[in-house]
Amino acid sequence: MKLKLNKSFIFSSIIIMISSLVFSCGKRSKAPPIGNNMSFPGSMIALGTTDFLLLNTSANGDYSDGSIQRYTVDSSGNHTFISAMSVPAHGTEIAVSSDSKLVALSFDGSYSNTQVQFYNYSNKNSPSLLPINLSLPSSGGKQAVKRTGFFKRTADNSYYFYGSILTFPNDDGSNGNIPSRVFVAKIDSSFSSVQLLFILSYGLNDTNSLSPNSTSINSAVTSNNAQYTFGYGAPTYVGGGNDLFIAFPTGSIGGFNNGVNSYPVLPDALTYLSGTSNSTTCNGVACKILPDFRTISLAAVDMADIVAGKSVNNSTYFVPLLWNQNGMGYRSTTNGTLITYPNNTNNSDLNSFSYQYGFWSSYWANTSNVGSGATSCYATTGTTSANQYQVLGDNSVFVAKSGLNGNNDNSNGGKTGNGTEVLALTGFDNLRSNINVIKGLRTASGDSDFNKISAYQIIDFYNAAKTSLNTSTTWTSTVGPLTPFMFSRTSNVSNFDNTGAGIANISVVKFASSNTCRPYWARNTVTSGSLGRDTAWLISSPVTMTSSSGGYATYQNLTIDPTQPSVFNFSAGSGAQSCTDVLPIADNPKVFCVNYLYSTISRYKVSSSANSDPVIFTEY
Repeated sequence: MKLKLNKSFIFSSIIIMISSLVFSCGKRSKAPPIGNNMSFPGSMIALGTTDFLLLNTSANGDYSDGSIQRYTVDSSGNHTFISAMSVPAHGTEIAVSSDSKLVALSFDGSYSNTQVQFYNYSNKNSPSLLPINLSLPSSGGKQAVKRTGFFKRTADNSYYFYGSILTFPNDDGSNGNIPSRVFVAKIDSSFSSVQLLFILSYGLNDTNSLSPNSTSINSAVTSNNAQYTFGYGAPTYVGGGNDLFIAFPTGSIGGFNNGVNSYPVLPDALTYLSGTSNSTTCNGVACKILPDFRTISLAAVDMADIVAGKSVNNSTYFVPLLWNQNGMGYRSTTNGTLITYPNNTNNSDLNSFSYQYGFWSSYWANTSNVGSGATSCYATTGTTSANQYQVLGDNSVFVAKSGLNGNNDNSNGGKTGNGTEVLALTGFDNLRSNINVIKGLRTASGDSDFNKISAYQIIDFYNAAKTSLNTSTTWTSTVGPLTPFMFSRTSNVSNFDNTGAGIANISVVKFASSNTCRPYWARNTVTSGSLGRDTAWLISSPVTMTSSSGGYATYQNLTIDPTQPSVFNFSAGSGAQSCTDVLPIADNPKVFCVNYLYSTISRYKVSSSANSDPVIFTEY
C-alpha cells in the first residue's frame, strides 16, 4: 500500500511538472521597470540654465515604462545624472515652460486615445505628476503629438501649451491621408485645470476648428460638408507687443481631383499678387468657387480675442505665403530678376514662384531657449523697406521648410529644399497693426461660413480694408505685411545632398554679456528604410553677406549669406540626434545632443564673438 502511494505521488508530480513547463513556455515574463537605464531617448530639453531633461521612450518594449531623466551641468560643461522619474512608455516629446516649472509629456501612436500629461517641476528635486490631462480628438488614424511648446502672455499668469497632432495610417492602411492639425490649450497658474482653446484644422470635425466655405460645398455630395481638408504645422508664439500664435499651412488634401491643392483651385501666383485681375480668377478663367487661401496661408491667432471668448474664426487672420525657388518673395530681386508679374517660363526664378505649404518647425527669433534664460535677444525695430531682410527681434520668425521651394524648382538640379532650408519672416509688427485696423472696421461678426468673413480675415491685396491697411503701416512688399527671405540654404553646400531631411525644432542660443544671439538646429535625414541609421548635422547661419560672398549674386539684398552655414557633421549613418543648450556660465553656452539609436550623449562648445562671425561647434 505504501509503495502504491509512492508511485501515485511520483506520477502526479511528473504530470504537474510537465504541465507547468508546457504552459510556462508560452508565457512571456513581464518587462522590468526602466529605472536609471536609457532606452530610445527621443527628446531632450533644457530645464533652466544648468539642467536638462532626457525622455526615454522605451519604444521597443524592453522595459515596462519610460522615464524622464534629469542631468545637471557644472561651470566646466560636465554633465551629471541626477535622477529618473518613471513615466508611461512610448512618450514622444517633452516641453518645458519658460520658468521651468511645468513639463508636458506627449505620446506616439501606440495608444487608442491621444493625451498629454503634465508634471510639476516647481521643485526640480521632487517633480510630480499633475492630476490634469489634455485629451485631443481623434481623426480616425493613429496619432502622435509633436512640435510641442509653452508660452506665457504678459496680459495674464496662465500657461499656454501648444503642439501638432500628426496622424499615421492604421494597421489596415486606413485614415492615413490626414493633414497635421495644431492646437492651443490653457493651464491655470495653480496647475489645477487645462482647457483646449482651439484646433487649427478644416473638414476633420474637430471641435473649435475652422468653419466651412459655403462656395466649395457640392450639394450632390451629402456624406461630408467639406470636399477637402487642410491643417497647420510648425507652430510658435510671437510675443512682445504682437501677442500672436502662428502656424504654417499644409495645403489642401482631397477634393474632386484627390491631390494636394488640386481643389479648390488657386489663382496663378504672380497674377494673384499683381492686382491685374481680381482674386476669383483661376488660371485665367473665372473660378467656380472661392479659392480657399487658408490652405496656403500663415494663420495668425489673436490671443487677446481668444482669451476674451471670441471664436477661432473671428480671431484668426491669414497671410498667403508665396516665394520662388530661392526662397524670395514678391518684388524681391534674385539673380538680377525682379520677382513680379508677368511670368516668364524661360526664367526659373519667375516660373518657380508659387504658393507655399508643408513646414517642419518654427521659432520666434526674439526669445532664447530656456537653457539660455528664455530672454529677449535681437534688437527690436519696426519693419521698413530698408531693413525687411534682417532679423528684427520681436518682429521676426525662423521657419524650416519641408520639400521644394517652388514649382519647376531647378536652381540646383532640383535639389533645392530637400535638405530642409530655414527661411525668415519679418513684419509681424505690420501684421499686428493690420489686425488692429481690421478689428476696428469689420462689421460682420458671424463665423459659421468663411465665405462671409474672408474679405477681412485674409490679409492680402484684395482685403476689404486694404487701403487702410496699406496706409496705417508700410507693406514693404506692397502686397502684404510679411516679408519672407532665405536664411540658411542647403543646396550648393557640400555637406548636404538631396536626401530628405527634417528639423524637429529650431532654438536660439545666447551669449549673455555681449547680447549676441544665434539660431541653431539639428538637421536629421528622414530616409525611408534607414532603420534608424540616419545622419545628423548641427547648423547655424551667421556669416555676413559681402560682395565677394558666394551667395551675393542670388541674394544681393540680404545681410546674412544663406549659402554659408556653419556646420558640425555627425558621423554618417550614426543615428538621429535631439539637441538642446544650457548656459552654466555667461558667454559659454553648451549644446548637448542625444543619439536615439545608441543612447549616447555628446556635448559641444559654442563659440562666436559677434553677430557677423561664424558659429563654431566643438565637441569636447
